[in-house]
Amino acid sequence: MSGLITRRSVLQVMTLPLVGCAAEGARYVPNSIEGAKNTGIIYVYRPLTQLGQRGEDPFVSMAHKSYGRMRAGSFVAGTFPEGEVDVTVQQSMLFLVPTIPKTVTVTVVRGSQSYVKVDQIIDVIGVTDGASVSQSIEIEEMPFNVGQAELAQTRQNI
Repeated sequence: MSGLITRRSVLQVMTLPLVGCAAEGARYVPNSIEGAKNTGIIYVYRPLTQLGQRGEDPFVSMAHKSYGRMRAGSFVAGTFPEGEVDVTVQQSMLFLVPTIPKTVTVTVVRGSQSYVKVDQIIDVIGVTDGASVSQSIEIEEMPFNVGQAELAQTRQNI
């Protein structure tokens, strides 16, 4: 029994750096961001998932501009001129293993609001042959109504 407790304790200590903190910025307010007349807004958000499933904070960029690490339960927003904008997410590098960024291309239309959901989640935690954690990254453009509803549960990434 003490071996089981020790493994659980080790597992809990090892996952602490992976869980990240929930965002603490201002809440999302619909239509609070205005840009020039020929621009649209892209919101990138990360839902607040359960602590034990939450991976590290991934890095986010839009149109090749870095917005830093995306905390769980947070969002960032940017205004862009009409056209195609690449939104890229990259796994954080805690284990110094190179990862391939994932990108979605968002078509910005004048006056539009687009929503991109990102997340880095813990897939598997193993303790059999030493502690190991496997994470994956997800990114997808969401329909307007789904994105806006999910974004309402987040805070600005600060």
